[in-house]
Amino acid sequence: MSQTWPEDLAQLKKIARITGLFYLIIIVCGMFAEGAVRAELIVLGNPESTSQNIHNNQGLFRAGILADLVMVVADVVVALGFFVLLRAVSASLSLLAAFFRLVQASALGLNLIFLWMALQVTIGADLTPTLPGQEASVGTATPAANTSYLLLNAHATGYKLALIFFAGSLIVQSYLIYRSELFPSWLAILILLAAFGYITDTVGTLGMSNYAEHSDIFEGIVVVAALAGEIPLCLWLLIKGVRSRHLAA
Repeated sequence: MSQTWPEDLAQLKKIARITGLFYLIIIVCGMFAEGAVRAELIVLGNPESTSQNIHNNQGLFRAGILADLVMVVADVVVALGFFVLLRAVSASLSLLAAFFRLVQASALGLNLIFLWMALQVTIGADLTPTLPGQEASVGTATPAANTSYLLLNAHATGYKLALIFFAGSLIVQSYLIYRSELFPSWLAILILLAAFGYITDTVGTLGMSNYAEHSDIFEGIVVVAALAGEIPLCLWLLIKGVRSRHLAA
């Protein structure tokens, strides 16, 4: 069965800008959930303080979960948008890039159950420390706090595992963008750098026993790579859409 895909300039620009809009939603929701919620509420190495923060800011924590959910849905739209924009270069590779991105979105969606479980454990827990007056730590936290913290760590690890599939999508996508007449080649280079930033952090998390001692460095690599690679692509899609001079000729 043959399918008719939009190939004229006006439709491609429209698809590109819609893709850029949903990409912006991904960036905003992701930064909010990770930077404004989890980074503020989770105290590394301190389950008790983390549980207290979540218990006292349940609305904010729930908002972070909802933001992640919106991000996942937006990712599905972006995957479809890039498939349409890049299929002219290679339909099979464009499908592969979309597949990797959809696997990532599915993994991130399922991964949210850990956040929900951590919230439920915290809500139903007696957060009174087992040793009153003693500073909360991994050893002195209540069992519920330790369980909640373990679930949060499981979510963080699952998030990074999902990003491996995202990195795979970016690698394939960078090749397609480099070959495409719709986008400048420098965008492909930036996207490739972002992909290797995600891979570096995930490999470090899984392969280094002392990752926690160097987590700031790895997280810095991810932030710089992501900002340098994904934001320019998002802005290009929103502002420029696609390069028209190649299509109008």
